[in-house]
Amino acid sequence: MKTVDVLRTNTSPYQAKDFHFREKDALEKIPGIRYLNQMKGTKPQILITNTQTNLGEFYAELLEGIELIIHPNSGYEHFAPDAHLWKDIPVILGNEIRAPAVAEYCLRCLFEGAIEFPQHIQWEKARKWDRPLIQGMPIWIFGYGHIGQILARTLHALGAQITVVDPYISECPYRWVKTWQEGKLSDAKVVMLAMGLNKSSQRMLDYRFFENTHPEVLLINGARGKLIEENALKDFLPAHPKAFAFLDVFEKEPFGSEWHHVPQVWKTSHMAGVDSGLDDRIIQFEVKMISDWLTLGKVGFIKKHRSNILQYKYVDGELI
Repeated sequence: MKTVDVLRTNTSPYQAKDFHFREKDALEKIPGIRYLNQMKGTKPQILITNTQTNLGEFYAELLEGIELIIHPNSGYEHFAPDAHLWKDIPVILGNEIRAPAVAEYCLRCLFEGAIEFPQHIQWEKARKWDRPLIQGMPIWIFGYGHIGQILARTLHALGAQITVVDPYISECPYRWVKTWQEGKLSDAKVVMLAMGLNKSSQRMLDYRFFENTHPEVLLINGARGKLIEENALKDFLPAHPKAFAFLDVFEKEPFGSEWHHVPQVWKTSHMAGVDSGLDDRIIQFEVKMISDWLTLGKVGFIKKHRSNILQYKYVDGELI
C-alpha cells in the first residue's frame, strides 16, 4: 500500500497540549497514512494548516508535492496573497466545524444584550417583565454564508424580521439587499456580522454607516475585526448611550488598553469558534476528509465537497 504523508504545520493556542498526539493517533489509523509535524526534509502529499500558516514561507519542492490542503477551523483570507501557490491544490475548509460555534456565539450575545433577565429574591406580585421579544425584532445579518444561514434560520424560527445583506448571492428566502445603502439601516435594532473580509467589505462599518444606524443598535461581530472602522464605533457609542457592541475580533489583535474606557463594548479574545469539544471535531473532520480523498480521488472529492473548497469562494475576483 502506498504511504501518504500528512504534514501538520501549526496549531492554535486554544488547542490542548496533547493535540498533536491525539491527531497523529487518529490519522494514522487510516490505512497508509503517516503523520508528520516537522517540515524539514519532508515531502508530504496532504497539508493541514491554520491561520498562522504562511505558504509563502514553504520551499517550492514541498508545495510541488502537495495534493490536498485541509484548513479545519479558522478564517482563510490570509491565503489570498499566495493564491498562485495553491491555485491547483484543493483547499478544503472546515466550515462545518466553525459555523455552528460562531453562530451560537452571536446568538448568546443577542440574548445577553437584548434581554435583561430578572432575579426575584421574593415573589413578585405584579409579575411584570418589560422585555422585548425576538419575535418582530428587526435584525440585519451581514453575510449569507454558512454562519449567516444558521443565524437567519434560527432567528426566523423565533419570528424575527430578518434582513440579509450580501452582494454575492442571487437569491434568499428572507428580505435581502446587496448593500446596506439599499435598505433602511436605521430600522435595524440588531446588526450581526457574518461575512468574510475582502477589499469590498474592509471597514464597511465606517462613519457613514454609523450615521445611519439605529441609536439603540446592538452590534455583534464574531467575523473579522477589520470589517469595522473602530474609531467610528468609538465615536458612535458615547453619543448613543443605549447602543452596545459585542466584539470578538478587532482591527489590531490582541486588543489593548485603547478599549479599557469603552464601557459599551463587551470584548472577547477571538474565541467565537472555540468550545470544549473543538479539538475532537477538528480531528474527526480531518479523518473524514482524508478518508474521502483516498476513497474518491481528486475529481470525486471536489464534486462532493465543492461548496467548502476555497477555490470556489472567489466571486468577481473577490474571496468571499
